[in-house]
Amino acid sequence: MTKNNRQVADREALERLLEIYGADRTRWPARERLRFASVISEDKAASRMLAEAEALDILLDSASRPSDAAVDALKDRIMATALRELPVEVSVAARPSASVTSIWARRRALPAMAPRAVEWPAAAVLAASLVLGVMLGSAGTFDATMSQMAQVAGLQSAAADNAGTVDSAQLALGDEIDSQYEDLL
Repeated sequence: MTKNNRQVADREALERLLEIYGADRTRWPARERLRFASVISEDKAASRMLAEAEALDILLDSASRPSDAAVDALKDRIMATALRELPVEVSVAARPSASVTSIWARRRALPAMAPRAVEWPAAAVLAASLVLGVMLGSAGTFDATMSQMAQVAGLQSAAADNAGTVDSAQLALGDEIDSQYEDLL
């Protein structure tokens, strides 16, 4: 790696480090402090990046903290916007006299499984179909099962099944069905 490529890589790594931990080197991991000590002292661009991060940290530290009332008002505005975007039946259920945060607190108080109560039947059907497919595949009964299903669906006659002229893989993939529809057209 050339010196320029290494400097570029070091600057990018330093930029990520500054974004994550800030300019206060005591917050940096020990390995990174050791690595970037020489980079900062040797590279003017890296030392400038550190100085900019220090200035940003000072600015953020000197900023006044919002009052609790301002934070609560912001929460209420955010929640009101979120509730406006929900379907109508949820918004209608909210009482106009109740505060938005109390409505949200009641919604969060619902059991965690309540939204998923509708999803479990679909998951159970998928799991059952997986188990059935594995059992049929491992038991070697796939060909016989597909032939029987083809007879029930009217895609194969019993005489053709006994003669073995229809491939069950074709039935499984729908090739036989497609050829039937082509004949009808």
